[in-house]
Amino acid sequence: MNQFRSVQLTAALLVSTLIPVAVTKAEPVQPLLVQPHGSARERLLTSGACSGCDLRSARLQGAHLIGADLRDADLRNADLREANLEGADLSGARLDGADLQGAQLSNADLSRTDLRRADLRGAVVINAYAPDVRTDGMRFAGADLTGSHLIYGGGPN
Repeated sequence: MNQFRSVQLTAALLVSTLIPVAVTKAEPVQPLLVQPHGSARERLLTSGACSGCDLRSARLQGAHLIGADLRDADLRNADLREANLEGADLSGARLDGADLQGAQLSNADLSRTDLRRADLRGAVVINAYAPDVRTDGMRFAGADLTGSHLIYGGGPN
């Protein structure tokens, strides 16, 4: 039998050796459930991703959300004034009653987005992809909708 003595391993490089091991039937690997850390708002602001999150009435005024993943997020009545959402994926998001005054939404994916009663006055929505968007009661006076094919149903005020 080999004798071992205590050795300090600070900055040591350990190399494994092959040791014959009896093969037994292994248990199935259980998936690891990872719980998100922090509130939905904190996750969005730190990672830029919050797909399916509940962000109702969230205060995101002036937030830097370029390219954010907000697919199917609930942003009803959220404050997104002056937020930069260029290139963001808002497909399927619920923005009913959201305040998007002065927001930057150029090149955003707005497909299937609910913009009913949203306030987009002064927003820049250039070349946004917007099929099947809901816009009843949307406010858009002064908004730049160039090339967005955003079919609006709201009044000019």
